[in-house]
Amino acid sequence: MTERSCTLPEILRRLDHPDLPWALGCVFETFSRLMDIDPNQSWRKILYDAARVIVEFLGARAASIRLYDPRLNQMISFGSFHMSEAEREVAIPFEESVAGRVVATQKAHTISDIASDPSYRNKSVVDQGLRSLLAVPLSIPRFDPRAPDVQGAIQIYYAEANRAFSDTEIEVAQLMAQRVSYVVARKQILDLRRMNEKKEWIVERIFAKLSQDRGIKLKDLFQPALDELQDIIRIQSCSLFAVSEDETQAVLEAGWPSEGGYHTVGKSFLLADHPYLNAVVRQGLPAGDFENERVHPSYLLIKSPQKSYLVTSQLREFCRTHGIHSILYVPLRLADRVRYILVFDAVERRRFFTDEEIEILTFFGKQLTQVLEIERLDDILHDFKNPAIAVAGFARRVRRMLESGDPRREEMLKYLDVVIREGTRIQEMALSLYPVSRPESLDLSQVVQDRVAINTEAIQEQRRTGVETDAGELEPELWVRVRRLALERVLDNLLNNATKAVPSTGGTLTVRTYAEGDRACVEISNPGRLDPEQLEALREADVKGRGLGIVYRLVRSMGGTVDVELDPNREVTTFRVTLPRHREDE
Repeated sequence: MTERSCTLPEILRRLDHPDLPWALGCVFETFSRLMDIDPNQSWRKILYDAARVIVEFLGARAASIRLYDPRLNQMISFGSFHMSEAEREVAIPFEESVAGRVVATQKAHTISDIASDPSYRNKSVVDQGLRSLLAVPLSIPRFDPRAPDVQGAIQIYYAEANRAFSDTEIEVAQLMAQRVSYVVARKQILDLRRMNEKKEWIVERIFAKLSQDRGIKLKDLFQPALDELQDIIRIQSCSLFAVSEDETQAVLEAGWPSEGGYHTVGKSFLLADHPYLNAVVRQGLPAGDFENERVHPSYLLIKSPQKSYLVTSQLREFCRTHGIHSILYVPLRLADRVRYILVFDAVERRRFFTDEEIEILTFFGKQLTQVLEIERLDDILHDFKNPAIAVAGFARRVRRMLESGDPRREEMLKYLDVVIREGTRIQEMALSLYPVSRPESLDLSQVVQDRVAINTEAIQEQRRTGVETDAGELEPELWVRVRRLALERVLDNLLNNATKAVPSTGGTLTVRTYAEGDRACVEISNPGRLDPEQLEALREADVKGRGLGIVYRLVRSMGGTVDVELDPNREVTTFRVTLPRHREDE
């Protein structure tokens, strides 16, 4: 008996054969072939190999597999064996198909003559020499308790017309379909293990970097983290967008790869003009898997940039130019607000993101959120210094006045007001770890005047000599609409940096405010010069110090700009901050 004749039809023809061990050996061998299919392959390849084993053992001609997509209510083609894929529809209606009937009833279905059966829609199979059909249910278990098992059907075609299917053939076909589900289940177990290994790898790499440099910034971590992530998952292009504090715009902070890419770092995008970015930040779209988009609380997947209603004509042309076939947006949230957006592009031959890749990339995004938490905490601790020094200084001054019997009650009340105000500010900075503040209308000049007074007190408390402050040019009624704490932190950091930059021989800090069109401006100047490399780095916002990093980030989030200039003749360095002006009647 040759191996080819070891088939179910041959066994059934030889039921009276005394060689029962041979028949059982054929069955066991065939089921072993099914169970030995490599689970490390793709679903489609596993099902293809399974269909081949089924066709060969059942003495059939061909087989096809369709899986049910409940979101589209369609049966989706998932491969075939010995059939022309070109003549098969990718998706067919659930209610109008044999495969759908098998899924609905979870029972086998037979057609003895395809050509004359009105329930079978795809008559082109007759041209391929296929005349009869046995369809059996296929169930693929899912290990996510939130997701139901995948249901489908294996359709087995025969060359004979008017074929009668025995109960034994149907039962064996169903048993083989069950074994196929076991193979796919093994694949999912292996996939889960690999997924967990990749997640552990990501956690180890990111937190290893954090442990090496407690003060690392997300922007600084972005490039090396993507370089390492490339080792476990093929990434083609990624962008990092920072979302402004008022959630009106996004700025491209960084792009990967850093060389040879198409990222315009520093470019800003108004969310109102870009529905895809707005959808990620606002989370206003209904969740679901649609034809051209998939909306999920953890990500937004643009399956087809050329067809998605969320994609603007400008982005559509950009995708066409750079061969971008799908886009994955992953928001990075902190305190219930989207602070950054990771954007991954599927370029050239890579036409879409798999579910496994999406899970890994969204997990990567969640781990980067830990960096944001540490970054914000370090920034807040950094900004505690000046108000804490001022509170201690004014409190000691009041105590000395009381101990000496100084009668200047108004002076003491003024100092106590500063202590209360700065104490409240320290409390607000602590609470900003869970921000609830909102933008308010502020007189920029008044806020500048208050912060200059606090900086002056901090200078005295630190016993810095030879440092004077000139704030004589403050234009009144210069209104801006921002978060007070953010504006105060910007001014404190600039004043503190300017103070430290004053040479040991002494000098004067000059502070002025003025209006320039629709912008409100504040300038802080200090004696001292920068070399050309330092000046250019500051102009490109390539700052290393934590204080200036806070300044650039907060000013940008308020819709403003930061610039630095050097007067070589006077050897004076000037930082200039501009913010949108706000009219009180608006």
